[in-house]
Amino acid sequence: MAKTLNEFSNSLKEFISNNQDAHSGSISKHLYNNLKFEIVDPRTSKTPQILISIGMSEATFNVITGEKTSGGLGPTEKYVYRWMDKGSNKEELRELLKQAQKNVGKANV
Repeated sequence: MAKTLNEFSNSLKEFISNNQDAHSGSISKHLYNNLKFEIVDPRTSKTPQILISIGMSEATFNVITGEKTSGGLGPTEKYVYRWMDKGSNKEELRELLKQAQKNVGKANV
């Protein structure tokens, strides 16, 4: 079963916190409490994309290549790239997006 957007969000929060702790020694973990994942509507994009928001910053990433397509997350962005390349995250995101494409236009009752 594919992960939910909330599970991806929590996974990325943990990854960022762990990696920043290792490099900086002090980190404000509360900065990532509002990290959010959203699926970009498949009808408006030729490629599967996700939108990651952290506070007032947001960026859209191509799930196939892992490249940023728009926006920016500042210094946190490098951790997003590392997280996407880690393990099966890209593959699991693709699976979630395939499921979302199947449900486009269907009402959640």
